[in-house]
Amino acid sequence: MTDSTSIAARRFSDLHPGFELVHAEEAAVPVSWLTVEMLAQERRPLPVVDEYLLRLANRGVNEVAAIAAVLGLDDETVRDAVAQQLSAETVDYRPDQRGGRVVVLTPAGRRAVTDLATTTPKRVEQARSFDRLLWEPTSHTSSELISSSDAKHQNRILLPSRRTYDVSTDDINARMLNYLLEQHSRGQEPSVEILTVEAIIRQPRRYLPAVLLVFSATGFSDVRLSVIIDDSTSEAHDTALNELGGAELLKIRVEPPIEEPALPSELQALRASHSTVRGLQRRADSATSSDDATGEHTSPQEPDDSVTARAELSSLTVRSVPVFEHREQLAAALDSATSRFLLATPAVSASVVTDDMIHRLETMLRRRGLIAHIVYGLGHADSHLDSAAIARLETLAGRHDNLILIHSTESHPNILVFDDTWVNSSFNWLSYRGTATRTYRKTEGTLVRSKEITDEKYAQFVRKIDLS
Repeated sequence: MTDSTSIAARRFSDLHPGFELVHAEEAAVPVSWLTVEMLAQERRPLPVVDEYLLRLANRGVNEVAAIAAVLGLDDETVRDAVAQQLSAETVDYRPDQRGGRVVVLTPAGRRAVTDLATTTPKRVEQARSFDRLLWEPTSHTSSELISSSDAKHQNRILLPSRRTYDVSTDDINARMLNYLLEQHSRGQEPSVEILTVEAIIRQPRRYLPAVLLVFSATGFSDVRLSVIIDDSTSEAHDTALNELGGAELLKIRVEPPIEEPALPSELQALRASHSTVRGLQRRADSATSSDDATGEHTSPQEPDDSVTARAELSSLTVRSVPVFEHREQLAAALDSATSRFLLATPAVSASVVTDDMIHRLETMLRRRGLIAHIVYGLGHADSHLDSAAIARLETLAGRHDNLILIHSTESHPNILVFDDTWVNSSFNWLSYRGTATRTYRKTEGTLVRSKEITDEKYAQFVRKIDLS
C-alpha cells in the first residue's frame, strides 16, 4: 500500500524551506479529451532549399542564378544546396554549351521529386488531452485519464479549471501540437507536421490523477500547495492553482496538531528526533552507488550509503514517525503482521476502508495464529463513523473469527500495534483522507520496536477494552 501519495509525500516533504508537510491527498487535474480535425502532412526529409532545388531542376530551371532568383536567395546558398545534393547523388552539376554549369537530376533525383509531389496535406483527426488548469494541450494519453465519477469515487480533491467554457480552436494551434509531437518523439523528427487546426469535434471532460501536498509555514498561518504529476513537481500547476485562489479556493485549512499520547519518560529519553529520522530517510531514499557528476562507483568493499542509512534507521528502537510515514506503517502492519494486530481509531471513513484495504485485511486474517482487534469510536461522536465502512468491517469480522471488532464509547488513545512494534500517535488510521472539511493537522508519532514494551502496551489496551 505504498501508493503514489505516500511516495510523493516522502520524496517532496522538504520541498519548501521554512514549511512543514502537513498532508498529502489524492487530487485530480481537470482535462478535456479533444478530438481535433486538422490539416497535416508527412514531414519531408529534405531542407526547404534542397527540396525546391530539385523541384525547379525538374521543371527546367537549372542554373544556380535562376534558381536563386526564383527562391529569392543569394547564389551561395543555392550552391551549398547543390553541393549537398551532389553528395546525395540526386543531381549532377554539368557544363553547358554556353560555358556555364547546370543542375541535372539523376535517376535518384527524379525519384525524390516524385515522392515530394505525392506528399500532399491531408485532413486527419487526432485525440489530444488539454489541461484545463494550465489551459494548454498536453501529451497525456487516454489511458492516463479517469472519468469524473471515478475521481469522485476515489475521494480525490478536484482541482479547478482556469476557465469554465469549452476549448476552442483559438486555444490550440499547430505550433503547440507540433511541439508536443517533437517532445514525444524523444529527439527524433516526427514523421507528421501539423499545418492548421480546423475544428474541435468532441471534448468530453476527464481528470488526470495527481497528488496535492499541503504545507504549512513553521510558526505562521501561511499555507502552500504543491501539485505532483507523474511523480514530479509541477511549478506551472502550482502557479496556476495559486492564481485561482489556492488553499482558500479549495477550502483547505491547517490547524494546530493534536499532540500524540504521552510517552513514558524513559522512552522519551531514547526517542530519535524528527530531524534525525528525516536525515536517515533522505539518505536511504537516495541511490549513491554512483556519482552522476564523476561517474565514479562505490567499491565492493564500501557499502552503499543508502543501505547503511536503512540499516541505521532499522536499528532505532524508539524514533519519530513523520506525518507521511503513518500510512506506510499501516501498510507494513497489514502486510507483515504474523501474530497480532491492534488498531484503535476514533473515526472510520469509506475513503480509507476501500476494496484494497479489505483485501489486505482479509489476507492478513488468513495467517495462521494471528489475532486482530479493530477498535473505533473511542468516545467520539458517531458522526465521525461512516456506516458503509463499518458494515464492511462487520462483514469481514463475520467471516473471520480472529477479527474482534469493537465500537468503544469510552475515551482511549489512538494506537497501532503489530507483532513487536507499537506506533504511538494521534493519527486517524481509518479516516486520514477524503475529509469533507479539508482541515489538516501536522501529525507526528513515535515508533517503538521492542517485544517487552509492546507486550505491555498491548496487554494494557486489551484490558481496558475488555473492561469497557
